[in-house]
Amino acid sequence: MKQFEFLRIACRNPSTKDELASLLKERIRTEGVELKWGFRRVPLSRGRHHGGYVCAFRCQPLLRVESALERHVLRALAADQGCVALATQPVTIQWTWRGTVRRYTPDVLVMLCDVPEPWSAVGLERLSLVEVKPTRFSVDDDLWVERVRVIKEALNMPLVRLATLPEALS
Repeated sequence: MKQFEFLRIACRNPSTKDELASLLKERIRTEGVELKWGFRRVPLSRGRHHGGYVCAFRCQPLLRVESALERHVLRALAADQGCVALATQPVTIQWTWRGTVRRYTPDVLVMLCDVPEPWSAVGLERLSLVEVKPTRFSVDDDLWVERVRVIKEALNMPLVRLATLPEALS
């Protein structure tokens, strides 16, 4: 659990945190990548950003969000009884691609006890990383494919992009 001590996790049940830590330890393969758990902090909100906190589960740590869309996605996930744990900005992954050192931090780590149809339809599995971005923000397709590949290889879990609120609420 030591390597995950800086990771802010909100769990539906107290025992879930230990289960999540053991599942993560089983999955991690660090060949060619550097993983920093809970490394990136969400900056203070200034200007047009809608940062803040979300109470995902009662009596659990508040989760910091960077946008209103992120807040809606977290609330939609937490409202589903199948969702047992959530963490924001969970891991920063650093790797070399095409001669350049890349660093990437997904928005949400989600753990589901079972994966209901609406979530499996968008690609979520028992343990998944989620990138929350509106459709107007484009990511180079090659870079997105590379991020998905690196996360699948290093953490053995999918990286799913939720671009609109209906995707999060369906």
